[in-house]
Amino acid sequence: MKKRTWKRAAALAASAVMAFSLAGCGGSNGSGSGSTDATSDGGEKITLNFSFDQGVGEPTQKIVDKFNESQDKIEVNTVILPQDANTVHDDFVNKLAGGDTSVDIMGLDVVYIAEFASAGWLADLGEYLDSSATDAMIEGTVAAATYDGKLVAAPWFTNSSVLFYRTDVLEELKAEVPTTWDGWMELADKAVGINGVEYGADFQAAQSEALVTNWVEYVWGNGGDILDESGAPIINSEENIEATEIMKKLVDEYAPEGVTTYAETESEDVFKQGKCFFIRDWSGFWSSGQGEGSQVTDKIGATTLPIGPNGTDPHSCLGGLDLVVNNNIDDAHKEAAGEFIKFMTSEETQKEMTLISAQPPVVKSVYQDAEILEEIPFYEDFYGIIEGGKSRPASPQYAKLSDAIQRNIHQALTGEVEVKAALDALQAEAEELSK
Repeated sequence: MKKRTWKRAAALAASAVMAFSLAGCGGSNGSGSGSTDATSDGGEKITLNFSFDQGVGEPTQKIVDKFNESQDKIEVNTVILPQDANTVHDDFVNKLAGGDTSVDIMGLDVVYIAEFASAGWLADLGEYLDSSATDAMIEGTVAAATYDGKLVAAPWFTNSSVLFYRTDVLEELKAEVPTTWDGWMELADKAVGINGVEYGADFQAAQSEALVTNWVEYVWGNGGDILDESGAPIINSEENIEATEIMKKLVDEYAPEGVTTYAETESEDVFKQGKCFFIRDWSGFWSSGQGEGSQVTDKIGATTLPIGPNGTDPHSCLGGLDLVVNNNIDDAHKEAAGEFIKFMTSEETQKEMTLISAQPPVVKSVYQDAEILEEIPFYEDFYGIIEGGKSRPASPQYAKLSDAIQRNIHQALTGEVEVKAALDALQAEAEELSK
């Protein structure tokens, strides 16, 4: 990664984090679906309720306000929920399962799209976002928004993991950036003792969703997968066993002793203290890792995740939120929701949301925008990383599958169970869930 000034982007990200802690000032619970009012030309104004978590509250409210000011046919009210994925998930499930129409549009975590779509809760958005719109988006985000051949969600903003490394240590080693796990481990052996480095690798291996996002990347990077095209589990393949062995080797020989208890915060602290050569983390760490008190400011590079012996292409894990429409609402409100979603996913709005929130956009052209690159120069490197991103398994039983992955893979990494035995057990659980 070229050496660049990062402070403006870091300040932007910091202000965004502060904004996300607010409970969506200016929002309103509004009235339920079916609400109408008179427009200036005597027609009926449709009111939509848009629900999402407070993590993106303030910047989203600004965008919603702009939409409302742009016309007088549709009024969007915001319904702000706590910043907790489980709380948001359960709130939406309770509403949609009961046929509730008090919420028209929702900001839904990408991992729950298949669950909600399989239940028939999500409207088909194909007529609102045609191929010209989806072709402009990062391919992986569109794939994650598609279920049973239908576009049931609109990619809103995304996120992706990145391999960050110490540029000063790499320079001392007079080495190029590796592309394989073997290459990184070879350099890690030499890096210990240089400029305060105590550990080669750092990542998130606690029994949590963070472990799932890490593990699938080893699998994808070694030519494996979790489910085949028909949705059947293929977890205990030779490629996946080998990929998990690579992850365990990093746990045993290269990472801090407590790595199997680390989520993002714990792993980041070690790297910011200057004790580690490289870390796998989410894109936002590029700025937060160089904040006040960090020992590695101006010493962080970024690259794609490595591949294993059987891999050909690196794949980061995608996160983010999609916009979905309640299938219970009437056609007039669905059409209005479609108009709002077209506004939210337009290039202009995506750029504005990125500037005020620092959330990675889904529209590809925004990553090449001169104003964006001036504010967030990291995106010049990040686009090449996120372009190959993939989503976690699209399963209606994702919550249970995730729990099974967390338990079995954590047991393998801690040595409680042999890797092959852990993947055999996980395969059996996944097969049961797919019945």
